[in-house]
Amino acid sequence: MAIDALRKSPGSTLIPPGGYIGCELAKGQVLRVTDVEGKQVGDLVAFSRDDPREKFWVSNTARLNGTIYLTTGHTLYSERSRPMLKVTASTGNPHDMLAGSCNAEIDKVRYGVDNHPGCVENLVKALEPWLIPREDVPMSFNIFMNAPVQLDGTYSYVEPESVAGSYIEFVVEMDLIVAMSNCPEDLNPVNAGKLKPLRWDVSDA
Repeated sequence: MAIDALRKSPGSTLIPPGGYIGCELAKGQVLRVTDVEGKQVGDLVAFSRDDPREKFWVSNTARLNGTIYLTTGHTLYSERSRPMLKVTASTGNPHDMLAGSCNAEIDKVRYGVDNHPGCVENLVKALEPWLIPREDVPMSFNIFMNAPVQLDGTYSYVEPESVAGSYIEFVVEMDLIVAMSNCPEDLNPVNAGKLKPLRWDVSDA
């Protein structure tokens, strides 16, 4: 799809199971991601439209919000500590910031499978129109993903708590390039054993 078409961002898109989306968003627009059937994860990354070298950064986001569990009122920050997306509503908690994105290489190590593409591969495809290479794709904000950290520091993947119709909504704080992978992981519980669609809605404020 041409970048000119992608710039026409207001509207609604159903992202199929295992699919992806990339588009440009303008400051002040509203993005809502809805879990259509429940228990489905989406991996989201963002870049400044004016300078794609500035991108979403997990560690700054955690430090500036004082939490690794983002919800209503929290903000996603860039590595330059500038606000990118502010969460204005969330009914699908928790969301994850520690797991990063699945990919073929890690699934080979974890599960012994070959050629099992994941969210990294999807995000690279979604960002092709902007010539953003794999090495520039940051750790993702994992919408609806449930990966709790225990008091002893252990970390695990469990089924999401989101239900059909759960959503998270953001207001765009700077002109952005945003991409999201509708997570294709089917080798652990992150999508509850079934890949499902997500809905992507963009509107003007």
